Amino acid sequence: MKLTFPLNRALLSILFFSLFVSTAAFAGNPLITGSFSGVWSQPEQESQGITLQIGEQYGDRKVGLAFWFTYGPDLQTAWYLGVGPVSGNEINMTLYSAGGVGFMDENLEGDESVISVGTLDLVFTNCNEGTATYVFNAVEGDLVIEADSGEFPIERVNNIYRQRCSGGISDDTPKGGKPLQMDVRLYPVAEDVVGEGKAKFWERTDRSDFKVEVEGVPASDAYSVRICADNADPEVMVMQFDMVVTNGEGELEFRSPEIADKLNLNFDPRGCKIELLDGEVVVLTTGEEVLSEKETGKPDKGDALKIEADFTNTGAVGFEAAEGEAEFEAGSDETELSVKIKNVPVGFYAVHINGENNGDIEVVEDDGKFEGKAKFTDPQKGGSLELLTDPRGQLIEILNNAGEGTPAILEVLFPDE
Repeated sequence: MKLTFPLNRALLSILFFSLFVSTAAFAGNPLITGSFSGVWSQPEQESQGITLQIGEQYGDRKVGLAFWFTYGPDLQTAWYLGVGPVSGNEINMTLYSAGGVGFMDENLEGDESVISVGTLDLVFTNCNEGTATYVFNAVEGDLVIEADSGEFPIERVNNIYRQRCSGGISDDTPKGGKPLQMDVRLYPVAEDVVGEGKAKFWERTDRSDFKVEVEGVPASDAYSVRICADNADPEVMVMQFDMVVTNGEGELEFRSPEIADKLNLNFDPRGCKIELLDGEVVVLTTGEEVLSEKETGKPDKGDALKIEADFTNTGAVGFEAAEGEAEFEAGSDETELSVKIKNVPVGFYAVHINGENNGDIEVVEDDGKFEGKAKFTDPQKGGSLELLTDPRGQLIEILNNAGEGTPAILEVLFPDE
């Protein structure tokens, strides 16, 4: 069956209408992104469904446009247009109907044939399932009353070609953009409060990472991190997550697409105040500062620096046992990065820093052990590869066989101090 849907000037003018409401989100819910566009069926109804388009409105507002194909009286085919703002995992749309128009009728000025008939709300539990709730209104005299209402499940029928849906912010990252790194510090709210913290955000075309870490805070089992509580934009979600603090230190890690041991990054922390709460009391805050781009460089003359970090296994098929570590040393005249990996098959593995291939590690077998290591220096010296990028605060990845487009098997968002 082929479905078509004409849009006249009246309908196009409706696309610029939306209602903006404040919504709180829960960590487990997906973030509606452009990847939710597609055809959604009604599995409990025969030959009915919704064609959904996630678009952009002026002011970079995200808006949902839905064509709902169903049946009216006497089993006549009916379609409705829904338009409304996207907020978290919900789209709250005004529902419109067009009547009194015949096949191939001439397009006329005015919108008398297009009227608001109710509302249609879509709430998604993941990238493939959701619930639609509708309300049809009727007019009695000067009153608008509810004439009919109900809900039904919806299921995805198709995806946008070669576009993955993760339910996180990376789905909306512009293709071809440059890697971005941002950070901001958290400070005590008063002189009698102790502790400090830092938040880091990193974005590239295929993933986004966000991390909040605190140290030196008193013992308590009631800590949480709140993000975007004071944002003036009513569409920005307020997020709050429990934080486990041990020996005065705690951290939360988010990523999109989501991986094991990291929460789904289904919100955008940029432009938001970040706070650490002990119960209901704010103890650390970024204040008026927000995440901003970070610049790194060599230490001052006479200073010495050493940073170590273990890689995280991404769970790539066939490399579940892979492990690795990276060590960075910097002085006034030289910087050095050493990378070691093990428990992977014999072969060459690419070391990517900030999305750029910095060189290869060769893994060999020695007495039943499979290990490889490489050293990168700036300036380059004999026996080492050139260190092309300062790794501090950057994402370091190990890719199989140096192949372009292959998934990372190990990764670490390398510390900057």
